[in-house]
Amino acid sequence: MKKRTEYLFTFLILFISLNSCCLGVKEEYLGNNIYLSEYDNYDIRILYQEYSCATSGIEIVPMTILEISHNSEWIIAKSGDKRKNSDFKYWVIKNNYKSLPNSETVIKNRIEFSDLKKFEFYLAEKKINLELKRID
Repeated sequence: MKKRTEYLFTFLILFISLNSCCLGVKEEYLGNNIYLSEYDNYDIRILYQEYSCATSGIEIVPMTILEISHNSEWIIAKSGDKRKNSDFKYWVIKNNYKSLPNSETVIKNRIEFSDLKKFEFYLAEKKINLELKRID
């Protein structure tokens, strides 16, 4: 009986440990069920997930994130091909909602720019005082 209790206790500790961490995924919560999820050095995405450490999510930015900044009102990001250092896009995502949004609402409140000058003009116009920071 004692041996069985030890096995059960070991199993419970292992089960709790595995469920309390994100194996293979580094996550940063950005607010409103929006996460910066890093699967490896090249695959870094902004996802909408119902909870932390989800095995999948809905892509808010469908490209690898190279630079990002956020606060309680906005998320800004630069995405592109990390290996070729090309195909840059710039993103502004609303992060301030009266109630918890669903993924469709977040996607509708995201703007994509292909031109850096237009992106910078939009930030100035909307008084979004964030500066992109490189992800290492």
